[in-house]
Order: sequence, then structure tokens, then C-alpha cells
Amino acid sequence: METSEYQCELDESSNKKAWLELHEDPKERLGAASTLREWVRQQDWLRTPTDDKYLLSFLRARKFSQLGARELLENYWTVRTKLPEWYSDVDPADNKPSEKSFDDVMRANLALFDYLLLDENIQVNGFVFIVDLTGFTRQHFMATGVENSKKCMLVTQKALPGRIKELHYYNTGSVFETIFNLIRPLMSEKLRNRVHVHGQNLTTVYDKIDMSLLPEEYLPDDYEGPKAGCIQDIADNLAKSLLQPKIKKFIVDLHSGKYGVDLSKKSKDSEPQASFRKLNVS
Repeated sequence: METSEYQCELDESSNKKAWLELHEDPKERLGAASTLREWVRQQDWLRTPTDDKYLLSFLRARKFSQLGARELLENYWTVRTKLPEWYSDVDPADNKPSEKSFDDVMRANLALFDYLLLDENIQVNGFVFIVDLTGFTRQHFMATGVENSKKCMLVTQKALPGRIKELHYYNTGSVFETIFNLIRPLMSEKLRNRVHVHGQNLTTVYDKIDMSLLPEEYLPDDYEGPKAGCIQDIADNLAKSLLQPKIKKFIVDLHSGKYGVDLSKKSKDSEPQASFRKLNVS
């Protein structure tokens, strides 16, 4: 899965941001990917795709630090290997049951991340999440469980080759407060500072996020500006994109079991080491 035909897809704004914020030099980006690829080839315990575009997502997530990208790549495949209930045998064409388990939801969400991170502009600019907790009850929380919440934090902070810029929670209540108090100690200070809780107030959401980016269901009735469309159309278009042959093949391949880690083969002296002392996947 290696290619020498890489063509940068960054738009002008993202290219400038990559230079200023991520230390990405257009003249050196392929050299950086090549250096990371050579390191991967020396690790017989690590199996991963090694094409330029794929490796650049890890370099961008760690501001082109080779050590940081290696740690993230190790964490990424360690988590995926140890959590097969979320990462194995995923196919965008599968029809999920109407009564979805938490594992089903996570499998779909994490496959969606894999798809979104194919976009180099997303790699550079990062994610802004809006989580609508309308209808979320104590029963939903009990079905999720504390251990799943911990695993989500692990994936989000240690094993996701993407930049999380903001997390917005809307329509929160006492159940959210219970969950957030449990997971807050697991969050880094940087992530905690990027969390915004809006209660039942969409006005404060508008203060943070351009209204043109929101689905029409979240906009005032008198709003007449540009918008992202209705939720169902957005979901339908996304589903169609995931079923494009090239995209579907990529996701199926990534979850096929051919990639991962065998830590029994990993030398204690191999670099990087720091990430695994703190990476606890039960």
C-alpha cells in the first residue's frame, strides 16, 4: 500500500495553516513520510499501511515530530489490536441491527474517522464535534458503562491521528454531569479546555460555530443564510461516499486483521517507549 505518486490535496488556507501550526514544509513533507516509513520497516512487530498520505496523517497530528508520530502510530495499532470488538471486520456495506449495541455504535464511528482522515484538509484543520444529548437517559449511560467511557478517552487522546479542536455538548442534563465527572480526570488539560457545555441553549453554539456549517434542524426558523442541509441528506450523502469502491476497499482493508502489533516481538530497547508505559488497554 505504498505509493510514490502522492499529490498534495491541501487548499491554500490549509497549506498555510500546516506551515504555521504544524511545521509542515512542502519541500520536506515527503522526506518526513519516507523517514517514518523506513522506521516502520525496521519494526517486525508492527504492521501498518505505509503510503505517504496515510503516514502524513500521523505526522500532522504530532506537528511533524518523528518521535511523536511513531508513538501515535504504535498507540493507534496497539489499541486497534487489543479492541477487536471496535475495530475488526468492519464493512461500510453491512446492515447493522436496528437495536444497536454500544460496540456497534463505536465500530461505525471509528470507521467514519478512518474515512474522514483521508481528507488532508481535515488532517490539518482538525475536528469540531457537536454532541446532541437529546433523549440521552440514565439507561443509555448504564448501557455505555464506565469501562467503555474510559476506552473512548484512551482512543481519543492516545490513538487518534486527528486534531480535536473543540467538543460541544448540547442539551445536557444531570446524566451528562454524572458522565463528565467520571471522565474529566481522564482528560488532559488541553482537552478539558476545549470542552464547551451548552445546556439547552443553541445561541451559545452559534457564538462558537459558524451557522452556515450547521444542519438546518439546528438553525432558527428565520435564518436565511447558507447551511449544511438537513441531517438526513447529510447522512445519506455520507453513506454513499463510504460505499464508493475505493473508500470501501480502504476501510475493509484497514479492519481486515492484516495490520496490527505483536508486542511479544517488540524489543524493550526499541524506540519510542514512553507511550506504552502510559497506555493501558485492558
